[in-house]
Amino acid sequence: MKPFSILSMVFIILGLFFIALNWIIEDFSEPILIIGAISLLIGCVLSYIAISKKEKGSLKFISIASFFIILFLVTWYEPFQVLRIITWLKNIA
Repeated sequence: MKPFSILSMVFIILGLFFIALNWIIEDFSEPILIIGAISLLIGCVLSYIAISKKEKGSLKFISIASFFIILFLVTWYEPFQVLRIITWLKNIA
């Protein structure tokens, strides 16, 4: 069984859904974007756990690759989204 690999892919897809939802909505929604970014991060961490536990299959590598590809595309097409997240996190703390 490979639970960490499956969970990592679920969180990557969930994060992609929330980021796409924020892009589709006309107004910028900080909570939706931060939930998407946190979901992506959780998916990447779970994928690293799957690699360290040496789970079988290539799903763990696909989720890590999608994490970096999604973050690259977000910063390429919407660079101010990253700045908004950082500013929002700074104002919370």
